[in-house]
Amino acid sequence: MSVSDDHPADYDLAERWDPAANAYVDALADLDEFLRVCAELTGFDVPELRATGMADEHHRTTLAHRVRDEHALVHLWYVGAWPGEAPSSARAHDQGLVWRTFHATPPGAAAPGHGSWAEAPRGAEVPGGTEARGGAEPLRGAEAPRRAAPNNGGEGR
Repeated sequence: MSVSDDHPADYDLAERWDPAANAYVDALADLDEFLRVCAELTGFDVPELRATGMADEHHRTTLAHRVRDEHALVHLWYVGAWPGEAPSSARAHDQGLVWRTFHATPPGAAAPGHGSWAEAPRGAEVPGGTEARGGAEPLRGAEAPRRAAPNNGGEGR
């Protein structure tokens, strides 16, 4: 996979050989270069990546891994975790690009408010063929969700 027209298809994102230093030099050690490459890979531009607030944390996570590839970088930005690892923080998960892509809020990231489960989501079709306006009347009667009776093990408690 080529990351840009400036580099051949076999350009290695993880490292390049520096013969003068007789060592490998990390091609993504510079934050600006890291963000430029990640912008090409994710489809989000550099300001959008910075706006997640995760640029520094994702850069540190990337540098902590010896073996890297394009798929791991995309996974890190979209899911908030290095492949095969847990997210580096709850914020990393919540700021994952997957939520921006689907115009969604990560589950549990923002409290919807007490009783919100009784209202149809804004724009959802509700029984009777009408569209919810957000803050619609709570469902009542046959339309309301049923609560399960508590299971007390048949002991009459």
